[in-house]
Amino acid sequence: MKKELLIAALGIGFTGALDAATQRDVEKRLAKIAKTQVPETRTYFANCYYMGIPAVRGEYVCPACGTKTLYAVSDFDKRNYSAPTWHVVKHRYRCKALREMGWDVMLDESFLCSKCRKPSQPKEFFIEVTIDGKTTRSKIEPHDLTKLLAFACKELIWREMIERTQECTVHPLKPELLRLCELLGVSEEEPKSTPLRIRKLFARFDKK
Repeated sequence: MKKELLIAALGIGFTGALDAATQRDVEKRLAKIAKTQVPETRTYFANCYYMGIPAVRGEYVCPACGTKTLYAVSDFDKRNYSAPTWHVVKHRYRCKALREMGWDVMLDESFLCSKCRKPSQPKEFFIEVTIDGKTTRSKIEPHDLTKLLAFACKELIWREMIERTQECTVHPLKPELLRLCELLGVSEEEPKSTPLRIRKLFARFDKK
């Protein structure tokens, strides 16, 4: 029940999950999505909404060392000003949801800590996914964790929520399969791997 409530809070329909996924489970699920028909993209709007006021500054507390780091709006561009107080919260929440389902997922947010970050470290979030002892490290791109969570929940869609307008767009997960392969460390070059069949399905899908 705890798992279902957590997934519901993230706005993702619960239809079962890939608990403690193995490489074979992941590859079978990717192949199944590649074979399915692409669902229609839909957009929903709330009846009312409010405009949020950007915070003047954000306080980041490092979960590793406990150091507090303050960020002013000017430390980020207009698109990413809320990274310490908003993006990191969303990333943590989605990683927690994946771990609740048995996935071995770690979020690297150390660049935000004034003590832990290294001089040459890129100012980006990274995610590490470990399956069957193999760890894949990837820079987090927009909506990566939302798509990964939808995949783990055996969904055919993922939902993009725009908080400022309360607009929700439902996208098909099938066009994201190549990115999911990257996040999950599924190589299409391994001769005995299921992704070789997935590649053929991708080629067939691209021709449509």
